[in-house]
Amino acid sequence: MKRIETFLNSGLYIAIIFLITFVSWTMYEDTPPYAFNLYLMMGMFFLITINTIILISYRNTLYILPTVISLVFVINKSDMTFDTIASLGFPILALSIFFVGPMVHIIRFKPVFRRGVFFFGFLLIAISYLIPLVYIPFDIRSIPVSLVATFYLGFYVFMTSTLQANLNYLFKNMMFANLLLTFQVFFYLYQGYLLNPDLDIYHRIFIGWGRNLGWANINDMCFYIALTFPSYLYFIFKKPNTYLLWLLMILPTAAVILSKSRGGIIGYAVVIVGVVLFFLWKGNKKHLTHGLVALLVAGILSYIGREIFYLWYDELILSFGNNINDFSSNRLYIYENAWNVFKQYPLFGGGWISIFSFPFSGRIFMYHSTIFQALAAMGLFGLFALIVHYTQILKYMLKHATLEKYLFLIGYLATQVHGLIDNVQYAVPYSGWIALILVMFETSSQQTLFEEVNERYHLISTT
Repeated sequence: MKRIETFLNSGLYIAIIFLITFVSWTMYEDTPPYAFNLYLMMGMFFLITINTIILISYRNTLYILPTVISLVFVINKSDMTFDTIASLGFPILALSIFFVGPMVHIIRFKPVFRRGVFFFGFLLIAISYLIPLVYIPFDIRSIPVSLVATFYLGFYVFMTSTLQANLNYLFKNMMFANLLLTFQVFFYLYQGYLLNPDLDIYHRIFIGWGRNLGWANINDMCFYIALTFPSYLYFIFKKPNTYLLWLLMILPTAAVILSKSRGGIIGYAVVIVGVVLFFLWKGNKKHLTHGLVALLVAGILSYIGREIFYLWYDELILSFGNNINDFSSNRLYIYENAWNVFKQYPLFGGGWISIFSFPFSGRIFMYHSTIFQALAAMGLFGLFALIVHYTQILKYMLKHATLEKYLFLIGYLATQVHGLIDNVQYAVPYSGWIALILVMFETSSQQTLFEEVNERYHLISTT
């Protein structure tokens, strides 16, 4: 068991899990007569099986991080709706099997449940999701989505009570997840390249094959890349002699640019500014040297592919349309509707399916703004719950700040800026990620002080 545990603690195990996730996700074509893709179901059940075996076998739930993260990003069904999620069949079966692991773990290891530092914020958010069910007209679709925040709360309590965290392991997962998401974008672009042989090479690279990648829109992909991007800095500060990590950072940057996501560019620009400022503040001469080399390589690649930037600019100009609502992809119309719902239900909101009272598409949909989503769906109470949640996070991260805390904040704040114009804070994968990351910080026995980073650099410089 010790040998297996050593493997589970390794980067190789994490890489294998994310590789399986990527391969399963790429097989996105329909496989009749199944409603869900056969390879998606196989990948999902494989990840759930690994997750269950680990929960049954080990008291420390640390090693489920790669599988829990991958369970979201393996989904490749692009036409999911509320009806799809709520229907009997694969989703219900997969979820039922998923809960076997935690239940057996609780029975076998009998963990002592505790509230944790961030419990109150998650509790208020869970309550804010549920309250509108009391007075809105009954709709079966409102039940599963309104229970999601209760799941976040339960997941947070379970992990807080069973996890012995290792932040090095967390940042390994974040870096491999960043690479997974980056290569999903590249695969998306490659499919567009194959599907459009009549276009020139630049248009073929740029076009993609559609905006929906199965588990999310291409905009969502960009803010997850931004959230995980600072993980490269963690290993650069830990191993300042390496050039590889600097060059790897070029890949997600290229992916975001090629995605054509305007919101993604905004969030990613914030994370890049945060990274640069962090290096200027806490970096050393070696970081500066390596950074300049990476910047030179990025500049050369950008010059070679400069036609991409011309196309990006042309598309940006075309996106302005006839008015600002067209430029915002109908966001002003969405915000107006959200405000009308808020005025009708100011205290506790109109609930999570209030969006369906307006003529939008049938896919899973929100109000494209953290603030408007909170006000429309959960009212002033929901906004208060969100402020409490934010306050708890900032207070914890800024108290006795460490390398890991600062790096998390860079990605977190960048995604929250993106969330002003997109579905970030309340997106299912994002909320689960944040709960998992906060538990990792809270239960970790050791974090990296900047004095340790400087001492390590001094030792390397003198050897």
